[in-house]
Amino acid sequence: MSIKIFPRSFFIWVLTVLLFSSCGTDLKYSMETTLNPNKIAPLTALVKIETDKPCNATIKVLGKTPIEQSFSLNSTNLEIPIVGLYANTLNKVVVILDYEGGQTIDTLEIKTENIPSYFPDITINKLNRTKMASGLHACDIHFANNGKFKSGPLIFDDEGQVRWYLDLSFAGKMVSPFQRLKDGTILMVTRHIIYEFDMLGKLLKETKIDTNFGMHHDVVELPDGNLLICVGVRGQFIRLDDKLVQSDSDFIMVFDRENSKILRVWDMAKHLDVSRNELNFFRPGDWLHMNALAFDERDNSIIVSGKNQGLIKISLTDSLQWIMAPKRNWGKSGRDGKGFEIEPFLLTAVDSEGKPYPKAVQEGVEIEDEFEFPWGMHAPYILPNGNLLVFDNGAFRNYENNIHYSRAVEYKVNEENQTVEQVWQYGKERGREFFSSIIGDVDYLAEPENVLITSGYLTNGGNLHGKIVEVEYKTGEEVFEATLNYKNETSSDPGNYGQTGNWGQTDILYRSERLELQY
Repeated sequence: MSIKIFPRSFFIWVLTVLLFSSCGTDLKYSMETTLNPNKIAPLTALVKIETDKPCNATIKVLGKTPIEQSFSLNSTNLEIPIVGLYANTLNKVVVILDYEGGQTIDTLEIKTENIPSYFPDITINKLNRTKMASGLHACDIHFANNGKFKSGPLIFDDEGQVRWYLDLSFAGKMVSPFQRLKDGTILMVTRHIIYEFDMLGKLLKETKIDTNFGMHHDVVELPDGNLLICVGVRGQFIRLDDKLVQSDSDFIMVFDRENSKILRVWDMAKHLDVSRNELNFFRPGDWLHMNALAFDERDNSIIVSGKNQGLIKISLTDSLQWIMAPKRNWGKSGRDGKGFEIEPFLLTAVDSEGKPYPKAVQEGVEIEDEFEFPWGMHAPYILPNGNLLVFDNGAFRNYENNIHYSRAVEYKVNEENQTVEQVWQYGKERGREFFSSIIGDVDYLAEPENVLITSGYLTNGGNLHGKIVEVEYKTGEEVFEATLNYKNETSSDPGNYGQTGNWGQTDILYRSERLELQY
């Protein structure tokens, strides 16, 4: 699968120049470059370098946002990955070879094709690089595909230029969430397959899980390298109005990534009231709609985001710790509703002095300037201070459909007193233009203490789009903002945005991360 990126005559010319220059540097070498070596990462390349002396190599893709990486290999046969090429460009890539007693520098030229036409148009609305966290802008994005999704995670630079992407259309369905593990591996899943790639799109591992389990929404890498995953389990039912209803996606599992086996499973119905339908507008079996997980290393606990219920904390030993949600219509736990009373586990909302808010606030009917519960939330994130950051979509806020704003919000939970205090928020002041009824993400950027917010499904202004905003935590000042205008090219029925009947009919930005573009 070797594809030369230049004609034979050009390659011979380059090789001749390099050999000629090697006379002065006392190094003989040749280079051969393959564009998109694994066929799914078109803005990457692999250069094979043979030398007569052991060398280390540095690669630098030139441009307004240069991408540079060094490889300490000390070898005469080097395979050097190149990431961050510009699309539809004759890229200039500087190659530096360091060896004992000298250094050789040369430049490759690599021609790339254009990005797919269905990619979003990206506009950089605001950029203050001196106040931003380092890295580029990684997007877990999925494209309309006539009722399915075509997944294409991408990374763009500060000019809005796509510099890397994976074409995952071979899967024929949604592959998510896009993330890099601690060892640099890209890991994403479908319902029954775990894919592991490197940054050149090389498939490192493909793991098929027990088909009685279906993965969805979130996968979290645990400190020991195992995976915490949202799953549904085949053949599970709940009892509603004396009828058995098949439930969906209400289990969590730990998966041994190394040995490819399920280690443990938790049933969320054991801890919650499956009949509570205050916010379930989809179908009875989707009583929880679990969409995210966070693992708290301090006490080995799990924070669960259940879009239709609230934020829930359980222990690894499978005991309920607390629930952050309006105190309205909670009964007993269990698939048959015959478990324990849930009310004692509901957190009480308090102000900065520890004083409880009125009953209407506790039940989610009213809000205060300094407190409101999250509604239809996503992406809980445990901060270094132990507080909880979350994307509050605001869907059906206060049980109504006429209050439209989304926000990033930080809560402080006092587990001893079973209370919750709101301590920070951003986004409410932007109103409907920042309102994402579905999907969303928040991340804490430790250096320089900023918050990255993804409002991924915006319908204001007549066109569907998403926004990525980085704000200073202390001031709330926006230091970066980008808008991704979706095209929905392969949609047969866009319909009313956000309705379940339109699954796979509109583009969506599920999450974003700040990521260094490196191999």
